[in-house]
Amino acid sequence: LFLAGDAGHIVPPTGAKGLNLAATDVKYLSGALIEHYQQKSDHGIDTYSERCLKRIWKAERFADGHVLLVCAGSLPPALRPDARGVFERGEPGFLVETRPGAGGIVGISHVANAKPDGYTVGASPNSPMVFHQLTHKSLPYDPKRMVPITMVTTQPLVLGVRGDFPGDSMADLIARAKANPGGVHYASQGIGGGNHMAALLLAKHAGTTMNHVPYQGAVPGVQAMLKSEVDFYMAPLASVLPWYRQGQLKMFGVGSPTRHPDVPEVPTFRELGYPEEFILTVWTCLVGPAGTPPEIAAAIAGMFRRAYADPATFARARALGSDPGGWTPEETRAYIAREFATWERVARENNIEKQ
Repeated sequence: LFLAGDAGHIVPPTGAKGLNLAATDVKYLSGALIEHYQQKSDHGIDTYSERCLKRIWKAERFADGHVLLVCAGSLPPALRPDARGVFERGEPGFLVETRPGAGGIVGISHVANAKPDGYTVGASPNSPMVFHQLTHKSLPYDPKRMVPITMVTTQPLVLGVRGDFPGDSMADLIARAKANPGGVHYASQGIGGGNHMAALLLAKHAGTTMNHVPYQGAVPGVQAMLKSEVDFYMAPLASVLPWYRQGQLKMFGVGSPTRHPDVPEVPTFRELGYPEEFILTVWTCLVGPAGTPPEIAAAIAGMFRRAYADPATFARARALGSDPGGWTPEETRAYIAREFATWERVARENNIEKQ
């Protein structure tokens, strides 16, 4: 491979012996060359450094429109506008493959075993990256070695309450729980999951005990509230919102940092006097296998950040009940670490056993 420099000079990169290039490779090399020569020094003809060549190969060549996005479960609805927004900007998008099973373990295991070249990334909800570590004795992957890339979407947990509950506020719920220890029942999607842990956190700060009733999935938990089989459910906002708007369910608190635009009349847990750890969310992040280079993670995160900067893409994601992310890899890594620290403590305090 020879690269043409200024004034027609031919400058071979260090150790170059010849490479087979696809048309897309030539496109990205050409773009990088332009950038390189725009930034070159005043020394006349500059050599194309090995460092710059590696940057192209690792950060730009992968982005040829064929990044495999493995969803650890069903395809999150918000990923559809994300991908469409990336395509509409003329940037590479994603080939989506769903690999459900074992609460996301199957999909994330596949990503963990992929080559760390940016061509395979995973869409992971909370459980594979946080909660499974607290409930499983062993996993076929190490969540702490996965490389966080970006937060795709977040969605607050809300305290949904059965429509015929004799009260209209968090204070009423807590008062009833204290007057009848164990007499207030709450739904969850299973022991050690996010809904269960959030309810345990609430009970601890309220200084009372409540009765846990696990269900298989979010929909059965909502149905249990509608049938008055349970009193409340710490559920994702989108799961409760339609029934709340129809007056069939109540909502006493929301886990967003500030009042949520979909339910501005509902106070946040922080407003109700609960600490910062009551910023409670369900989320979907992108992760890569261990060893994914930082420049690749940053490049993929940049695609989502630019897509969300488009008002139409942002609005589509919001319309599906999610709050768009587009965070940097560093922000995503820090958030996951804080989540794990909080829920690891809650699991320990409540003697959640690993199976």
